[in-house]
Amino acid sequence: MILETAFYVGGDRIAKIVIHGQFSRNRKEMAIDFEFLIKEKHDRDFRQPIGENHPQYWKLKNSRSGRSQLLQLEYSGISRKQLREATNAFKAQAGPGIVFRYENAFEEKTKYLKGMRSTALSRRIAAVG
Repeated sequence: MILETAFYVGGDRIAKIVIHGQFSRNRKEMAIDFEFLIKEKHDRDFRQPIGENHPQYWKLKNSRSGRSQLLQLEYSGISRKQLREATNAFKAQAGPGIVFRYENAFEEKTKYLKGMRSTALSRRIAAVG
């Protein structure tokens, strides 16, 4: 099961959360995993927030899976509220009575996640454009 949710995060950027769910053998438990993508104004398609030309690419490649996903989340500009909203939509789509197991525990690690910061000028420009 897959759910894609897109959010406008400011500064002419759209961030997409892709949630993948895989049922266990007994169909009462589902393992979910996240993927974070962004699309700038000039981009044609969504892409990973940290690419080969990004200054933090070395940190991403030297990190294990959970830490690299947190880096992608941090640089996507998604807030904790938006992450929770997408997760709740996924759980509602999956239905009641299912126990969810996260591949990477995001709740505690995203405690201080604020999302993309934008200045008053960039908000005004985004409203006009």
